[in-house]
Amino acid sequence: MNSAVILAAGAGRRAWPYCGIRRKATLPVANVPIVRRMAFELLANGIEDIVVVVDGAGEAVRYVLGGLSGVRFVYSPEPRGPVDAALHGLAAIAGDDVLLCFGDVVASRGTVHALIGAHHDRKAEATVLVAPTPRGLTASCTTVDVAPDGLVREIWGGGNESHPRFGGMAVARTTLLTRYLERDPGIMANVHVGAMPPPGGDVAFSFEMMRRDGFEVHALMAPSFLVDVDKPWHIVEANRLAAREAIDALESTVIEEGGRIDDGADIAPNAKLWLGRGARIGKHCRIDGSAILGAGARVTCGAILEPNVVLGDNARCEEYAKIGEGSVIGTDSIVSHCAEFDGIAFDKVYPCHYCCLTALLGTHVDIGAATVCGTWRFDDGVRVQTVQGHREQPECYGSYTFIGDYCRTGVNATFMPGVKVGYYSCIGGGAIVYEDVPERTLLIPKQEHVTKPWGPEQYGW
Repeated sequence: MNSAVILAAGAGRRAWPYCGIRRKATLPVANVPIVRRMAFELLANGIEDIVVVVDGAGEAVRYVLGGLSGVRFVYSPEPRGPVDAALHGLAAIAGDDVLLCFGDVVASRGTVHALIGAHHDRKAEATVLVAPTPRGLTASCTTVDVAPDGLVREIWGGGNESHPRFGGMAVARTTLLTRYLERDPGIMANVHVGAMPPPGGDVAFSFEMMRRDGFEVHALMAPSFLVDVDKPWHIVEANRLAAREAIDALESTVIEEGGRIDDGADIAPNAKLWLGRGARIGKHCRIDGSAILGAGARVTCGAILEPNVVLGDNARCEEYAKIGEGSVIGTDSIVSHCAEFDGIAFDKVYPCHYCCLTALLGTHVDIGAATVCGTWRFDDGVRVQTVQGHREQPECYGSYTFIGDYCRTGVNATFMPGVKVGYYSCIGGGAIVYEDVPERTLLIPKQEHVTKPWGPEQYGW
């Protein structure tokens, strides 16, 4: 098999505030865009022809895949959903078998290899990837009932914690998959009694139709983590898992050309470090565990890295700043001057000057001095989020503050747990933000002053 189709069209609106000015497939995970990560995996497994389906706003997808050989693009005008996009991609494929995958899936290394291997070993006509269904996810996923021998017994719309979910990747004969996608009714026609079908076509239903017609559809459980990046907290989850995988793969400390660790740095015993070209750890810094520093990254002047931190190229942690365990800091970002940051920061983010943040920060976010993100509510609960009008409680990282691209805050801004701030917005100094802020919004606190006479005579002189 040497062909694959990646579906990278669609706006990804449920990922707000990280959509609207970018496609979800371009979101960075451990400082590599999701769709580029997938393309790397496909190329590493001998797939030489990768067709990426984009829509009218696909420039960013083409940009992040620039320079990769074997990658070409198919334009899907006004896509009506993943089925329509898949058909456009399959029409450009000439191989007998094809690997179809969603452009917003983040999987562990080796998943593509395992899926292709299982398909070939079983001499299957179709093999779908499945993953455990997260607790509480009872509606917004597609469930796959798998027999002990690995054969699929049923696929239906709606979550079920006792069965795995469709993992957004599958291998099938190209002609067979095309035939059943062309028969798709436009909705997930198989739902259990009392449930409603999700709007739009569902590629997983094509495999259910194959099964009903007597074709053997096999399933492979994902060998490790798999995140369907659908909502903001999934971006955090995918970043943390991918970063930890990259750090766990380190066998020893590697210092590339020009990299340097000062003798005065305090490095934890058994820590494994990767320093890219020109990266540096300075005097009086503390490294509490394994870490990855990209080319030109710097940890200087008493800064602290907790275990399993990833710094992008030219990122800096300096002047007694502290980065929390498992955090990912994007290219050219600066965490400085006693700031404490725990979470995920995209490229060119600046949390400095006594900030205390647990957050997911979009690209080019400028954080004012002493900005604080709360992480605990008085009732110890998790904020109920609203996603496209639907209320839900996140299964993970629900207390983060989520700030979209190209935002900034003034000094002493405070965010309550779980607040989302839309892209192109500004939060004024001293604001206490309790509710989500729409994109393109300037939020300024209104302060009332009481003025009275005052002087030494007030003391009775």
